[in-house]
Amino acid sequence: MTDTPRPRFAPAVAWTIVTEAPLRGVGLARESGTVLAWDEGDRLYLIDPSGTTRASSRAPAKLSHAAISDTGTLVAAVGEGPRLWLLGPDLEPIAERSAIREPSALAIDPHGRFVAIASKVGGATQLYNRHGKQAGRFETLEPLAHLAFVASAPMIIAAGSYGMLVGVGLRAAGQGKLAGSPIWQQSLMANIGRVAATGDGGMILTSCYTHGIQRFDLRGRSEGSYHLGGTAAHAVPDFAGRTIVAATTEGELAVMNGAGNVRWKTAAPRAAIGLEVDALGRSFVYGLATGEVVRVDLEEGSGARPSAAGPSRAKGAAAGSAGRVRPPDWSQVVAQSDEEAETAVLAVLDDPPRIGLVDRRNRLQAFTVAGQALGQAPEIAGVGRFLRTCPGWIAAATDRQILLYDARRNGASRVDLSLVEVTHLAIRPDGYGLAIVQERDRVGRAHPSGRWVWRRELNAPVEDLALGPDDLTAVTTEEGRLRIFGPDGEPVGGRPADPPEPLGLIAAPPGSPEGVAWITLARRLQVLRGHRADGTVLWESPVPWEGWQLVVVGFSVVVASPDGRSVAFDGAGRPRSQGRDAEPQALYAPGPGGRPWRLARQGVHLICSELSGRVAWRAVADEPIGPLAFGRAGAAALFGRSLAWFASPAEEGVAPEAGLHDL
Repeated sequence: MTDTPRPRFAPAVAWTIVTEAPLRGVGLARESGTVLAWDEGDRLYLIDPSGTTRASSRAPAKLSHAAISDTGTLVAAVGEGPRLWLLGPDLEPIAERSAIREPSALAIDPHGRFVAIASKVGGATQLYNRHGKQAGRFETLEPLAHLAFVASAPMIIAAGSYGMLVGVGLRAAGQGKLAGSPIWQQSLMANIGRVAATGDGGMILTSCYTHGIQRFDLRGRSEGSYHLGGTAAHAVPDFAGRTIVAATTEGELAVMNGAGNVRWKTAAPRAAIGLEVDALGRSFVYGLATGEVVRVDLEEGSGARPSAAGPSRAKGAAAGSAGRVRPPDWSQVVAQSDEEAETAVLAVLDDPPRIGLVDRRNRLQAFTVAGQALGQAPEIAGVGRFLRTCPGWIAAATDRQILLYDARRNGASRVDLSLVEVTHLAIRPDGYGLAIVQERDRVGRAHPSGRWVWRRELNAPVEDLALGPDDLTAVTTEEGRLRIFGPDGEPVGGRPADPPEPLGLIAAPPGSPEGVAWITLARRLQVLRGHRADGTVLWESPVPWEGWQLVVVGFSVVVASPDGRSVAFDGAGRPRSQGRDAEPQALYAPGPGGRPWRLARQGVHLICSELSGRVAWRAVADEPIGPLAFGRAGAAALFGRSLAWFASPAEEGVAPEAGLHDL
């Protein structure tokens, strides 16, 4: 007899898929080979060993942790509330329960029978069975940040963030419950970023950053350490402990044998935020914050191999048009220094599609959405650059001067007015002209030629300014009053301060019920109101939290909170869609079908999403992301010193979210 030759060790990428939103974490069912991934959009993905997305579903609340059993038969997710969701092998719902408060770690036993959730409060860890019923509880001296079940021993290996490693013994307590108690504890002189163990628990690895990878046996006795020359963030062994895969915060990936000898090493584009190895040590999976989930096969014949053109990309929900990572349609250098780029101001005009940029020397530059530079307007004096748009026009303003750019004729001219401390500006040059507030308490209407039509001095500072039908002008004041002026500047209506708080103000969106001209937002009172042209209240609608931003987006009114939550109302005050927490200071614009879309920066990501959080597209920047602008035509952003443009997809190119079920 001859021995069967072992497969040749030849690491190579088998496949790469990209999640809709930036990646939060990955897990691996070591027996079935199914990969679990979850992203910042709170979407869960199940990816089969060939790299095809088998199932995808979005959680009903923000996710904090997720895990999958080694058998692939149970998926657990924990989210705000806090809530625990238990799901089957195709993400079908099994149970939903209240979870222990302030969850800090989650683990599933390899056979999918029990789930453990640790809490930041009091060092408690709660056990649940696969149906979501409480199955036991144990406590440790410190709150736990990491949990791992041992496959072939009744034990949990756990760790705190600040150096406590503990072995928790489990025993049957009757009626399908478990009793747990610490049986040994180690105090490490290092922070712990990850805990993992072999199937029998004979090798326990803790990733201790600058202190390397510390190794312990099942009784908690130290067996030495491994040092990779970097900051160890992840170290995971296969079931038998013959292969160890590790990752550093510097972006290095390494494969070692059980003795800690490095067999292979490579550099990833960024630090891995998740790392798992299969039971036999034939492949591993890692994830990057930018959304890539990558499988690397370590032996020839162990799985799918990449083509000569590079890694294969899975077909399915994660690789479709929704949520795709895209490069800019074009980009070009527009700033001479980083400071000039950071202080630029951008605007997107939809009719005709144009991009406006004002640099730190207060000069307006205009571009077509094809990237053609249309020229540069004369410099304007003053400080405090800002831009306003309306069909056919872009206005660039400072505290002392206003410039109007006629996009249809590609011409620009300064408005010949002597101004002092301009604080608010609204434009409609083709009919109304300009509404200008100076020093917060003097409002007026001016002709683009530089002639005042009327001016009025108010007895309270202006909070917001809007233009309505029939050349009406409306302002809200700091004391909470709505004041409305006719075409000649005479008062034609309003509403007293009730209660006395500053009001957000906009003109009613297109498609509002007949008679609705203005919409105001009482932030502290959390009430949205629709008003007639004379200020009479036609409807009131509650806002679920204290709003801050009020903006017209297509046929909707979007109210956003300081922490990024948002809700869209129609012109009759009926809520139509609501968003979860997002990045503060997001921008809003109509997407295909008129649905409100949101644009936000998140680290190296530029993310365009629906209010629900479903990602339409995202981009990954190699340079710092600076000022943004957003309109129906698309999004403009400064990536470093370059202006980048992302055109909105065509109406027919964006499909509704049909066929995707929520948890």
